Amino acid sequence: MRHYLSMLLRDTWFRILMWLIGTGGLTLVVPPAFDGLYSTAAEREALRATLDNPAMVALVGPVPPGEYTTAVMFSHEMLVFMGIIHGLFGIMIANSISRKMEDQGLLEYVTSAGITRQSIFGSQLVIGIGMNLLLGTVIFGGLTIMNIDSFGISGNLLYALGTSLFGLLFFVITLILAQLLPASEWSFGVSLSLLLLFYLYRASTDVINTDYSVISPYHWLSRLEVYSSNIYAWLWPFAIILVLIAAAWVLFARRDLDDAYLKFDLHKKTRNIRSYPRLQMTGMKVLVTSWMIGMILIGLSYGSIFGDLDSFIGDTPFLAQAMEGESGTNPLVQFVSTLILVTAVVGAVPALMITSRIMTEEKSSRLELLMSTRIPRAAMLNFHGIYAALIGVLGIFLSMVSMYAASMAAEGIDITFGDYVMAAVNYASPTVLLVGLSMLLIGLSMKLHIVAWLYLLYSFMVNYLGVIVGIDEVWQQATPFYFLAEVPSENIEWAPWLIILGIGIGLGLAGLACFRRRDVA
Repeated sequence: MRHYLSMLLRDTWFRILMWLIGTGGLTLVVPPAFDGLYSTAAEREALRATLDNPAMVALVGPVPPGEYTTAVMFSHEMLVFMGIIHGLFGIMIANSISRKMEDQGLLEYVTSAGITRQSIFGSQLVIGIGMNLLLGTVIFGGLTIMNIDSFGISGNLLYALGTSLFGLLFFVITLILAQLLPASEWSFGVSLSLLLLFYLYRASTDVINTDYSVISPYHWLSRLEVYSSNIYAWLWPFAIILVLIAAAWVLFARRDLDDAYLKFDLHKKTRNIRSYPRLQMTGMKVLVTSWMIGMILIGLSYGSIFGDLDSFIGDTPFLAQAMEGESGTNPLVQFVSTLILVTAVVGAVPALMITSRIMTEEKSSRLELLMSTRIPRAAMLNFHGIYAALIGVLGIFLSMVSMYAASMAAEGIDITFGDYVMAAVNYASPTVLLVGLSMLLIGLSMKLHIVAWLYLLYSFMVNYLGVIVGIDEVWQQATPFYFLAEVPSENIEWAPWLIILGIGIGLGLAGLACFRRRDVA
């Protein structure tokens, strides 16, 4: 087991380290910022009133009872969000060390070298438990060392345990799906779909009746009431992880390698792929389909609560006045604009996944084989960049269309279908910029691509927190989303849009030039 574990760590340690630094670091910079932004009880109670509405409940969960201290504010607005990040982290690592390695023939190779299945599964489990335990330790230690008022030891421990167990849960779910499904694209796509569906289910049921949310792991995080009541009993539902581990082991032990329990007849007839674009589009269809469905569900989820949001704002003059500000914009339209911004940042995730797919080809040595057929390496990366930008923009467009369709019955929303389309157009340029950055990093080195994910994580976090608590604009100025108009509450501004688009294209071209010259693995 020791030898196989060391092999897995050599392949994954850098990705795990970068995720630990990124997620741990971004978590620990928030408490001091919150403490400085809302230093008085009156300011925090005003924010609490703002967050106690259907849209914000859908986004971050119900407001916990009791005094709204800085620590309670932090856990309320960060716990569900960080659950998504930890879950995605667990899915990506679990898929890469299980089904993806099997698809590449590596598991068959190591078993032929005398490494047992117990050692393989045990090593996978050690990595999953270890990385989540390490992340929880970093978060607990960091929160404790900062010694901010209202951040007690018990609450710090509960916050760290909750997020770590959530990440481990989806790590193990991915291991199970790796046994059930016939390829890594399927196990990743289905795991990702579950991560999104559980979130969207919680978002809908938390608005209707929180009792219905109990089957969602996100609800378990909310019910912990960290720093408020500190209900440790809600960690017990995570005991299902033990059952899932046992199930994953039984499934793995009884399954033939390169086989699956659920088989799909995907090759009824022989297909001549003929081209690199068709090869990649065929291989990524599960990933693309999963994300497009997820983007549609996000739009439907938010659009369906606009009616309740309108009633809430109408009954809360303070909130309406605060949201309207000096612009005179309809407060509901202003709120919709902020939700669209968050949705647009999420829409960049599949785009980065598509560009990074070329690194899979490089790691498996298939890139050299493809190059031997006289396919220029720059043409391959160029396809990934163009396809990624198109899928990213398509995802945003589908979420806007579904948001419009779900909100048609709501009254008081002066937003047309054309406004939603322009919102999709507005956020197309930062998607292109993120794709261009991804291409540049791939062109420089495979190891640098993690920076693109960390930058997207940073962009999501500062815009997400900007929506909720209005953090300092200096943080938001480091992202391209800051310089765009908030459509549909504002008209699109073409000058910054074109500049951001031009920067994205320039980064992509620079990435092609670098990729053409660097050595491939």
